[in-house]
Amino acid sequence: MHTFISGDNSMVDMGRDRAGEPRAEVWGRAVLLFAAFCGLKALSSLFVFPPLESASVWLPSGLTLAVFLRAAPRRWPAYLAAVFAAEVMLVPLYGDPWDMALVWGLGNCLRSVVGAGLMRRWLDGPVNFSQPRDVVALLVAGGLLSPVPSATLGMGAVALFGPASLSAGDFWHGWLGWYLADGLGAVLFAPLLLTWSAPRPVPRRALEDGELVGSMLLLALVAHAAFGVAEPRGILMSLPYLCLPFVLWSALRLGPRGAATAAMVLGTFAVWHTAARRGPFGAMDATLSERVISVQLFLAVAGLSTLILAAMACDRRRVEREQRLLAESGAVLAESFEPRETLPRVGRLLVPELFSGFAVWLLDEDGRLVPAARLGLAEPAEVRLREELLQLSEPSRRQLGPEGSAVLARIQHQGRLLGGLALVHAGHTHVARSRAMAFAEDLAHHCALALENAHLLGQFQSAVHVRDEFITVAAHELRTPLTALKLQLRNLQRPLQQGASSESLHTRFQAVSRQVGRLGRLVEGLLDVGRLNTGRLPLEREPVELGELVQDVVERFSEDLGRAGCEVSLSLQPHVTGRWDRARLEQALTHLLSNAVKFGARRPIRLQVSQGGGTARLVVEDQGIGVSPEALERIFGRFERAVPSQEYGGLGLGLFLTRQIVEAHGGTIHVTSQPGEGATFVLELPASSLVSYAHGPSPWPQPPADSHPT
Repeated sequence: MHTFISGDNSMVDMGRDRAGEPRAEVWGRAVLLFAAFCGLKALSSLFVFPPLESASVWLPSGLTLAVFLRAAPRRWPAYLAAVFAAEVMLVPLYGDPWDMALVWGLGNCLRSVVGAGLMRRWLDGPVNFSQPRDVVALLVAGGLLSPVPSATLGMGAVALFGPASLSAGDFWHGWLGWYLADGLGAVLFAPLLLTWSAPRPVPRRALEDGELVGSMLLLALVAHAAFGVAEPRGILMSLPYLCLPFVLWSALRLGPRGAATAAMVLGTFAVWHTAARRGPFGAMDATLSERVISVQLFLAVAGLSTLILAAMACDRRRVEREQRLLAESGAVLAESFEPRETLPRVGRLLVPELFSGFAVWLLDEDGRLVPAARLGLAEPAEVRLREELLQLSEPSRRQLGPEGSAVLARIQHQGRLLGGLALVHAGHTHVARSRAMAFAEDLAHHCALALENAHLLGQFQSAVHVRDEFITVAAHELRTPLTALKLQLRNLQRPLQQGASSESLHTRFQAVSRQVGRLGRLVEGLLDVGRLNTGRLPLEREPVELGELVQDVVERFSEDLGRAGCEVSLSLQPHVTGRWDRARLEQALTHLLSNAVKFGARRPIRLQVSQGGGTARLVVEDQGIGVSPEALERIFGRFERAVPSQEYGGLGLGLFLTRQIVEAHGGTIHVTSQPGEGATFVLELPASSLVSYAHGPSPWPQPPADSHPT
């Protein structure tokens, strides 16, 4: 859902509007236009060739077209006055009748208004020839339509107020010459002024100005050689084609500015040599005026062609730049789940390289749009755009004026409004309008995904926090009655041991004790999970002999092992020591033995302790049901299980806590297994460096010969 808005005078920083510009400055520019018009008219008067009354080269038409295209319409009266005064006030210099000069001044004013007015209406923005549409509008409005009133009024004044009467043939011949001179002057000279007065493209290439100067110098040399031949014959008539590679190079490498500059450099030498009766066009069998008009037609075709080529290349580069910036914006949004941090960075990517302004609003808890990022926009313009965004409906478009423009897009996910954004451009054109809307919608989609991901992350973190709080509170609450229950069991154990109790009573007492111990281990496991959520497990390191630790744990497990029918074989290398937390390592080994008993009942279990270099190795191997390949890594996750909980009990915390304990010691744990073939867990821990061996150190020594079953 989007809209396109053309800005008005209230959006000062959105475009080319300068409502507060002093009148003195406007009239100062009008004086400069007057002086430039007089200078170009004097230059064009050198190309008045009898019997015509008009110049074959009329550069003021390009000057006035460019000035009126760049100026706001409210300033046109001052500039029209300057053009009219320049035409009338030069009457004594050229000896023209006053009445004829007045009509000529009116024709020049009408030509400027028609050409600039039509182009502004069709393009609705500044003309910089960055799109082919600009070139077509120049040809149609500036080259074909605008010369009609000036040529008609000009030749009409000659017919009415001239010293001699004109025949119909002479009138139309003079009208065509006047029309072509005015149109060609606009087509050839206006692009040079418009491209050089436009802002430089961003980003600029290194050594671009040097390349432009070098290309123009080479083109000038080639053009001088091609058009300066005194009396070309045969193949020498084709010499102007040598200039085309340089013109095309300028268009492709240097853009519209290079193309317009190349056309003017080429035109200067071509018209100069043709007027001097040199070159291919100077050798034509025609009047001098027709030769100059012909070379200008050639130059106009070449210039418009290269301008279109430059516009297409420029347009393609812009599309590539848009896609690159869109991808970079998506990457920036994905870097963090804090939209208020990433959205301003997105704005700095887009402004000023692609747009002149950028704003984003997010919906707060009260349903209001609040600014999240603003760049290149004053606060009044931002407030105005925010109000327009609130009025958006399926898709709507509003035209508010000729100055500046903005594209608004809603940021929404699955129909739920999350916010909105505005992309502001000074003088957005019709051609770029649909593309800017597509860009805004794509960017809004990226923002919506980022906001939704941030929202989901917040919900997830809240859920994790609630879960952690529940685990901690539940574990502490369970620990209190468990502690009391353990004390009562100890108090009950003394009279049972002293009195002549029945065997069945002792058996039931042991069963209750085992379940209380099991429940206590579950509670401690939950508490350890809570500790891990707030940081690493605390370790109390001390010198530990790994083989002794394994024997102690197996001895405590002897009753459970006997009840499960599991025979344990130990292969313990002596003097495998390190600075470890004994209680935590006992906890890790207890988890591994519990798993081996649970999943490998009535099958043997093998434990091996060895050392190689500075690494102690503990292997726990069972012959139980095994683990599927896809679950080998998953089983070390929190609350993860490789088998259904209906068949095997437990919370899925044992292997998770075991990995955390091993990694807290700077070690590693991994498992190898196949379904139905048991599992082998290997713990590797950093061992103490002060270890002596009877037969010298060796990597992974063979198990000692006195291995024995337990």
